[in-house]
Amino acid sequence: MSDVRLKIDGIIHAGWKDVVLSFSLESIANTFQLSLTDKWANDAEPRRIKTGSACEVWIGNTKVITGYIDDVTPQYDARNHTVTVSGRSKAGDLVDCSHAGQQFSNRHLKQLADAVCQPFDIQVLVADGVDISQRFRNAQEIETGETIFEFLEQLARYRAVRLVSNVDGDIVITQAGKSRVNTALILGENILSASGQFSQRDRYSDITVIGSQGGSDDGWGNVVAHIKAKSSDKNINRHRPMVLNANDGINLSDAKKQAQWEINTRFGRGKGIVYTINGWLHDAGLWQPNVLVPVKDSFLSINSDMLISEVQLIMDDQGQRTELRVMPPEAFELVALPEPTIEDEGGW
Repeated sequence: MSDVRLKIDGIIHAGWKDVVLSFSLESIANTFQLSLTDKWANDAEPRRIKTGSACEVWIGNTKVITGYIDDVTPQYDARNHTVTVSGRSKAGDLVDCSHAGQQFSNRHLKQLADAVCQPFDIQVLVADGVDISQRFRNAQEIETGETIFEFLEQLARYRAVRLVSNVDGDIVITQAGKSRVNTALILGENILSASGQFSQRDRYSDITVIGSQGGSDDGWGNVVAHIKAKSSDKNINRHRPMVLNANDGINLSDAKKQAQWEINTRFGRGKGIVYTINGWLHDAGLWQPNVLVPVKDSFLSINSDMLISEVQLIMDDQGQRTELRVMPPEAFELVALPEPTIEDEGGW
C-alpha cells in the first residue's frame, strides 16, 4: 500500500493500491490515476468521489498535484468493489476550453498568460533566470474557438520557453533546467530496464518559419514586412524541408527562435530513452522532470548528463518504481545541434 493520499474538501482518501502519477516538461498538465480494490464489509459504504471535484494529491507530507477529478470508474460485484479515480492539474482546463476571441496589444508573454488564465483561477509564474520581458510588438489574437493552451503554447515557442504546472496547479514559464541530481542511472546497477525510441520520422533537414509583421509609427508605417527564418538539422542528410506559417505579428527574432525550437525539440523526441528504476526517490527527494541526471548506459554508449523530460511514479502489485524519460539537453535549448556523429549515421 502506498502513502499516496487524495484530498477532497478536507477529506483524505488513502489506501490506494495502484498508482500512476505523471509529470512532463512537454505537458502543461500533470495527471494522476489511483485505484483500489476492497472486500465489502457488512456495513461498508462505497467511497463517494464526485467527478469535477477540486482535489490535491499528496505523497506523504509532500503535495504533488492540485487539480480536479476527471473520471471515476467503479467496478463491483456482490463481494468486491474497485474504484479508479483519475484527473489532472488545474491546467487541464486550459487544454480543454476554448476562447470567444480577443486581441491583445503590446504585452509580454506573462501578461498575455495572466489575461487568459485569470478566469480559471490559475496564476502564472516565471522561473528564476527566465526573461520574457520582451513585448510582442504587434497585436496577438486568440481566435474564436481556439483553446487557451493552443494560444499560449504558440507564443511560448516564439520565446523558446515551456509551460508546466507546479504543485499548486499554477503555470510556470520555464526553460531547460540546469540543476543536477547526484543519483546516476547506471545500467547493471539501478536501471531495471530500458527502452529507446529513435526516429527520424518527424525530423527535417530544414525548417522555415514564415510570417508577417505590420508596420507602426516608429517602424515602417503601413508597410507589411514579410518574415522568414530557417534552421537546419545537419544530422538529416537528405532533402526533407518543412515550412511553418506563423501567426501575424511575428518578428524575425521570434521566427528564428521558433525554427530552432522546432529543430531541437524534434531532435530530442527522436532520441528519447525510458529508464525504469526501483522506488520513487533519488538521494535528495522525489524524481522530477526538468533536471539533469548522470547516465551510464554501456549498451547505447552513453556516459553523460541527460535531461529528464518526463517522470511516471508507478505502484502496483510489483511495488513502487519510476519511469524516467530522458533526452539530450540540446533538445530543450536554443543552441545549434551537435554535428553528425557515427551514432547518427548508424542504426540509431
